[in-house]
Amino acid sequence: MTKKQEIIDQAFMEMAYSLAARARGWASPNPYVGAVVVKNNKIIGYGYHEQPGKPHAEVIALQRAGEKAKDSTLYVTLEPCVHWGRTPPCVETILRFRPKRVVISALDPNPIVYKKGVQKLKEAGIEVNVGCLKERNDRLNEAYIKFITQGLPYIILKAALSLDAKIAATDSSSRWITGPLARDYAHLLRGEVDAILVGINTVLHDNPRLTVRHPLWGEKRIIRVVLDSQLRLPPDSRLLKTLDKGPVIVFTSIEASEKRKKILSAKGVKIITVKGEKHYLNLHHVLQELGQLGVASLLVEGGSRVLTSFLEHNLGDKIFLFFAPLLFGGQKAPSLFAGQGFPTIKKGLRLRYYRTFSLGNDIILEGYF
Repeated sequence: MTKKQEIIDQAFMEMAYSLAARARGWASPNPYVGAVVVKNNKIIGYGYHEQPGKPHAEVIALQRAGEKAKDSTLYVTLEPCVHWGRTPPCVETILRFRPKRVVISALDPNPIVYKKGVQKLKEAGIEVNVGCLKERNDRLNEAYIKFITQGLPYIILKAALSLDAKIAATDSSSRWITGPLARDYAHLLRGEVDAILVGINTVLHDNPRLTVRHPLWGEKRIIRVVLDSQLRLPPDSRLLKTLDKGPVIVFTSIEASEKRKKILSAKGVKIITVKGEKHYLNLHHVLQELGQLGVASLLVEGGSRVLTSFLEHNLGDKIFLFFAPLLFGGQKAPSLFAGQGFPTIKKGLRLRYYRTFSLGNDIILEGYF
């Protein structure tokens, strides 16, 4: 491949990724995929996979191109599928339209697709190139990759805190540590995930709705998850008054009251019992259950106890820290990471890479474990 062709491929693949990004927060648990059809260096078809059950990106792009797609180049951000799911196999559609060349950014890690789509295209005599801007897919579909390979949700931890790492003052007040721009960004993050998780203490103290309230997300519904070993969730909480905004799942222990289970179930709450102790639920079992329910991405917005549990068990994949220009101090003020802590610097959790940016007076740190 010439350097010129490589540059052309990257340019059109960038366009395919700009389409794929439009599905962020909507297509889960499916991957975010975009495609463009090019002939004589002009785009004649484009598309992206909007939601589960709707046509896949390459199918939409080829249908838009129509008969002109013959002998064209198809750029697609993820390997085309070869199996029947909610939609027919994409490879069959590609073969019907007969492009001359297919440029694929990344292979699909799903075992029922991995390399099989590429193989079928090559067997049909179509030139296939793989790997153009693959790193873009690694980031865009980070949740899908973990979910499809491990069956577990991608875990994003999020906290608003003072410069001395306190998530509340000594009186436990935490509204509002950060400013309106940071809070607006937090709702953007909510819209990108399948579910939000908090502990029961957050519900009892703040009575939150845990909904997505941002104009860009419209009427998006999101799953609200509560860790509540003793089923203390109030039947009149705002969570249960907003079930039209998304279902509520409560994880509890075997010791929880059967009477409380019946009351909350009658309100529309899904109760799931997992192993644990009186004041501690096994997070590994919680995540396994969520994975089986199809939750591919989870935003953890809990208080100090919940965040500490996730950090102590090294269960986070990514973290967002919203730093406000405040200092609270006080040993009794809840901090981001309490517990026993790590005994040495070497054993501490270190972010692999991160970035920071400002929103109003607040500083946001986004990092990966």
